[in-house]
Amino acid sequence: MQIATRRDFLALAAACAASIAVPGLAQKRGKGAAALLAPLTGASASVGLSLQRAAALVSADPKAEPMIVLDTGGTAEGAAAAARQAIKRGARIILGPLYSAETAAVVAAVGSTFPVLSFSNDESLMGGGAVLLGVTASQSVSAVLAYARRRGVRRVVAFGGTSAWSRQGLAAAQRAKDVLGIDLALLPAPLLAGQTLVGALRQAGKGDLPDALLVTDGAAELIAAARAVDGSGVQLLVTEAVPDAAAIAGAWLAASNPAEIAEFANRYQARFGAMPGSLAALAYDGATIVRSLQNGGTVDRAALTTASSSAITGAIRFHPDGSATRELAILLAGEKGYEVVDKSQTA
Repeated sequence: MQIATRRDFLALAAACAASIAVPGLAQKRGKGAAALLAPLTGASASVGLSLQRAAALVSADPKAEPMIVLDTGGTAEGAAAAARQAIKRGARIILGPLYSAETAAVVAAVGSTFPVLSFSNDESLMGGGAVLLGVTASQSVSAVLAYARRRGVRRVVAFGGTSAWSRQGLAAAQRAKDVLGIDLALLPAPLLAGQTLVGALRQAGKGDLPDALLVTDGAAELIAAARAVDGSGVQLLVTEAVPDAAAIAGAWLAASNPAEIAEFANRYQARFGAMPGSLAALAYDGATIVRSLQNGGTVDRAALTTASSSAITGAIRFHPDGSATRELAILLAGEKGYEVVDKSQTA
């Protein structure tokens, strides 16, 4: 079993959490140029630099196909312009962009069958052309619920907010309940005036507390939920890690393996003299996947959406609608960090 330190986890957290077909460019066998679209200027420039550097760890190999790097400025308009420039410069696959709105703009600008491997985890993009590399709410929720069921949990109450991540996590729980044999109830958000969380749980269970509480909301809500159910016997399931694991001690969650993230962070620091940003591992994984396609001789959307790869952020297998099956570590939050206690379905 492995324990994640605070520093290791800071590199992991945002990767857990959180959000093209061109006429005449039919893909042919042979290596194809790739373009990295990242916000190299603007408010997210530091994130973009970290993404660029992480991808460079892969493309630094002299045998690797050179990667075109283009700035999106962190905006939808900038991402669309960068995508068009990538096509003009001969790119056969796009790695990025970072944000959901940018990704939608890229697909709209260049079409829906050209391969776009986006860093986004916004599941509303699925089916629209982009392939999602980010760890999604569905991946996290389905993995932690499956683990909980293996541990004997059957009655689950879910609670979340209005963010896309939270809504997509609750939807995933509803899809999983019949497959896993879970009795699922949803709490209203926010709670009724004057109602405590434990009181709401008892009301949902007609006087009985559930086996587990699934919280798909943000860090503040996770910590508040952990305090509320502490000592109640209710197992806390969360979809997002917080920097101080002790604040949600006892919670189960599914996320990228902290040991893999830490190993990558050490390699990055050795090369660039700084720790990577929280999303940098996605860029490394994406560049590795792109290189695998290039080495395989076919760079197109069909090859991408049937690809499978070991990855720092979790072994992954893509599907034609842009979704992916991903292997995640099951973590137990504790006083000293996050302990790996199991893993999810193999991709």
